[in-house]
Amino acid sequence: MTTDTASAGPTATVRQFVTDRADRVRLAVAAVALVALVARFSALGARIAHQDEARVAYWAYRYAESGVYWYRPVVHGPFLTIVDGHLFGLFGASDFTMRLVVALVGGLLPLSALLFRERLRDSEAVALALVLAANPLLLYFSRFYRNDVLLAGLMLVAFGFFVRTYDHRRPAFLYAGTAALALAFTTKENALVYPVCWAGAAVLLWDRRLLVERPDDTLGAVRDRLARIARGVWNWRSHFTLAGVEFFAVVVFFYAPRGEGAGASPTLGRTLADPTLLPALVGEATLGSWRAFTGKWVGGNDHSYLWTAKALWPPLAEGGAVVLAFAALGFLADRYARDRPRDVVAFASFWGVASLLGYPVIVDNPFPWELVHVVVPLVIPAAVGLALVARLGVESVADGDAISATAAAVVLLVVVGQVGATAVGTSYRRPQSADNEFVQYAQSSSEMKPLLGEVREAVQSNEGIDVMYYGSTFYAADERAFRTPNADTHGGWFGRLPFAWYLERYGAAVDSTTEPEILDGDKPPVVVALGRVETCDEAYANASDIDPYMSGYDRHEVERYLHDSGCHKSSVVVYVAENATEGEKSTG
Repeated sequence: MTTDTASAGPTATVRQFVTDRADRVRLAVAAVALVALVARFSALGARIAHQDEARVAYWAYRYAESGVYWYRPVVHGPFLTIVDGHLFGLFGASDFTMRLVVALVGGLLPLSALLFRERLRDSEAVALALVLAANPLLLYFSRFYRNDVLLAGLMLVAFGFFVRTYDHRRPAFLYAGTAALALAFTTKENALVYPVCWAGAAVLLWDRRLLVERPDDTLGAVRDRLARIARGVWNWRSHFTLAGVEFFAVVVFFYAPRGEGAGASPTLGRTLADPTLLPALVGEATLGSWRAFTGKWVGGNDHSYLWTAKALWPPLAEGGAVVLAFAALGFLADRYARDRPRDVVAFASFWGVASLLGYPVIVDNPFPWELVHVVVPLVIPAAVGLALVARLGVESVADGDAISATAAAVVLLVVVGQVGATAVGTSYRRPQSADNEFVQYAQSSSEMKPLLGEVREAVQSNEGIDVMYYGSTFYAADERAFRTPNADTHGGWFGRLPFAWYLERYGAAVDSTTEPEILDGDKPPVVVALGRVETCDEAYANASDIDPYMSGYDRHEVERYLHDSGCHKSSVVVYVAENATEGEKSTG
């Protein structure tokens, strides 16, 4: 027996319409997320590793090999190192697998729009997904092995789940939000900034609501609201307690030292074997990590506020101008064009403005990836502004207002064109160019991939020492020191980036020397030395010292940074033996 929907009455008809509408929103957001994933995975491993990527990926690979890890602030939080270490064990180490987790999270981030669908219009929820998918900054750094997209994305997801907790009073949302928050704290140290921004936004939001609701009795309104909050916290005390335990369990699991030879103790393995060590493990993972963090990062910015803000402005203008403009429109329209402004729009706006004004104060260096933390909160009011323009255009068409409809269409076309051109240019056409405002100076500007292919073949065809570094910039008295995580404090290792990451993957046996005469006899199939920088008036070991000894080698000159600058030596010469991949294995 079938039931006709129309005969079931108006209530069933409305319910069916609402259900169909919600399904359409979910499908639209899912489609946007699918496109976002494709955009992030396309040619994901094509760009040569940035030195920061290579540095962290090297230690993730070493963790996969040795199982040794402990928190060191210079590498940031443990999440990427531990997760990528396991990924390398499963799928192998490459530039693609290195960036896989960040790309996956960045591609799935548009799905977070569904967490706000009850606080936003349908068109605004879809617009939110579109902005998260297409913003050039978020796209570029979703294809970059850093923690910033992970941190900002997890915080947005945590915020969304906390909003749903408030709306539905369901503990499951609280636990999901706490999990996202805890994981965010395992990614990067500026996770500590987010609760501060949230607290400030909450105070501003609370102040506005008190003035609107009871302008004649503000103190009474404060007392009543504090009493309601206290009752709510007390009624949910068991859930908040469990959420607190959940938070610390996730943090302790990731920050716990691992493996024999770790530079902190006790380790996770020892604690599993001896549970009496659990209090000490918790202390090391929390207080010990805090001491390490404050010893490295707490100190602020050495430059002036204006200098830092000026340095951050070009990448923000290129990748975030559309978000800033539509966020201002969305905030103002929601605040003044509605009977009652929406809390989630105001909160996200306050959060974003606090980040915009605050990051020039707190960043150690004004690098473009810091702007991810400005853009992400502003996507909510920006989605409101974008959807407003689209709705005005549709309504103008329905009303026969050709001028308004044309104006709205022009605005949307200009926005789509600007965002699309910027996204394609920065992420695909010029991903390692000095003309790209998102590219930080430690990105190798030369196309090294073909050269690295030759080096890999040479390494695989050789027995004994595969690569010899020449010069004090690359020199290490004990190559074995680079097998442990604290080795990046030793001289020589940083200078080898990004080659250190690739050679470690290739299983290359590496040595180094400061004496050019050593290369006069038998030598490995690959030799690496600094190039000569004409603008540097300081004497330093470089390729010209060993050129006379490199007969029978192909000479390749590449850039380990964007370019040479004064005595900032970027040029590197890589010599590959002409017969390195021919015939029987070399014994150099």
